[in-house]
Amino acid sequence: MTNKTLLLACLLFLQSPIFSQVNWATDIAPILYENCAKCHRDGGLGHFSLIGYDNAFSNRYGIQYNTTERIMPPWKPDPSYRHFAQENLLSDVQIQKISEWVDAGAPPGNLADAPPTPIFSDDSEVGTPDHVLVTPFFTVTATEDEYRCFVIPNGLNQAAYLRGLEAIPGNHEVVHHILVYEDTTGQAKILDAQTPEPGYVNFGGPGVNGARLVGAWVPGARTLLLPPFMGIKLTPGADLIVQMHYPAGTTGMSDQTKLNFFFTPQNQGIREVKLAPVLNHTPLSLENGPLNIPPNTIKEYHAQFNVFQNVSVINVAPHMHLIGRKIEVFGITPQQDTIRGIRINDWDFHWQGAYYFQKVLKIPFGTKLHAYATYDNTDNNPNQPSFPPQTVVQGEATTDEMMLVYFAYMDYQPGDENIVLDSTLLSSGLPFVGSASEPLPMKISPNPANDYVRLEFELASKSACQIRIVDQLGRVVRTLADKIESAPGIYREEVSVADLAPGVYVVEVETDGDERFVGRFVKQ
Repeated sequence: MTNKTLLLACLLFLQSPIFSQVNWATDIAPILYENCAKCHRDGGLGHFSLIGYDNAFSNRYGIQYNTTERIMPPWKPDPSYRHFAQENLLSDVQIQKISEWVDAGAPPGNLADAPPTPIFSDDSEVGTPDHVLVTPFFTVTATEDEYRCFVIPNGLNQAAYLRGLEAIPGNHEVVHHILVYEDTTGQAKILDAQTPEPGYVNFGGPGVNGARLVGAWVPGARTLLLPPFMGIKLTPGADLIVQMHYPAGTTGMSDQTKLNFFFTPQNQGIREVKLAPVLNHTPLSLENGPLNIPPNTIKEYHAQFNVFQNVSVINVAPHMHLIGRKIEVFGITPQQDTIRGIRINDWDFHWQGAYYFQKVLKIPFGTKLHAYATYDNTDNNPNQPSFPPQTVVQGEATTDEMMLVYFAYMDYQPGDENIVLDSTLLSSGLPFVGSASEPLPMKISPNPANDYVRLEFELASKSACQIRIVDQLGRVVRTLADKIESAPGIYREEVSVADLAPGVYVVEVETDGDERFVGRFVKQ
């Protein structure tokens, strides 16, 4: 090979996509817009915007550090232990791209190639709600984190079964997370009446014995609807306690949040979903209680529970306070098999939630559930509320502690373990032949839909297409065509969905050219 030929080959290699430099427009903007912009935007909970190149460039070192250290996006469950629905995680490849981009000087690339600026709406992402409640208008006055509990009559004349709860904050800058409890005792009204302003303040929970957790919301999370035949029973005439976390630094800001409730139609046959802190700090569960952590000590507690019937578990929600550091939840079956629940290695009270399993999890009769929780009552704990550390005991105050693990569950029926709760599983679970390629995007409109949807995707070559619609249980509910011959270019198809039950559906297309297209839509 001559020197000229070798030089030309090197130049062509340097210009090839393999060697192309990571840039904001084509590599980084899609990551930030998909995973960060819901909070980091003007008017969002994040303290700065990541919309546009200039904002990303200005915050490049913070982005690099927080993604490399896996501080952001905030997701506490350990993915090496178990995966959950709607995981808010960046892949190793995405994190590496961000780091390479910053190290290369954060080049913009061709800004014309950047994805469209995301548009955020305060309309429902799910569809038309069955019931709507609004919190009182409130202006934050506290200088530290405030956990304000608003008491709202649920307005129900008969029992309803909750499939999903969607929160739309009136001020995204001020709402950190929301927990919703049901109170049938009237205690919450009494607490509310003791203060002149709307609601009352309580740190650890609602401050009401017997209050039942029925829903939660955190920024950036998509509303997850249970399958149409499941629901959490809401009692007619009960009160809802809406605990709002208003973070430090929001003094003087106002908010009025809307809550959208989506119910299971009662003519479909309903399986009731129950919520309970099955593992807890009571003497019946806590093996080495009571909770009592002396100053300058690190202490582990163990709770257990014997499962007395086959159950189907939908989600798990651990709860500790500020000196909690880690927690692990699992079950041991009578056959000595381990069922992994959840593991959080770096507990943060401010980023807690209810975590939905990707599929309904069967817990057999005779299984022993375990929870191991570690509390760090030393100066080394970054969330230590007391200086110097003080003795911490069970209670609801900021300086107290709790050890609770809530489960959402129902009586087991054969086949429950095949019920899919994470719609991302459906895109890879269909019985298509052959393709291992990554799915390509598909446009589906209108979304949510009532009577029809339009499908649009671009074929690279002449292909025969298989098109199917799949429900949340992984069942093929519609085969549009077994094999559709189509020329290269934009393919469009209008499909009637008027007869489909309300819910989330996945459309998957596979071609004999080894292309796969996946899209999702909500049927109202």
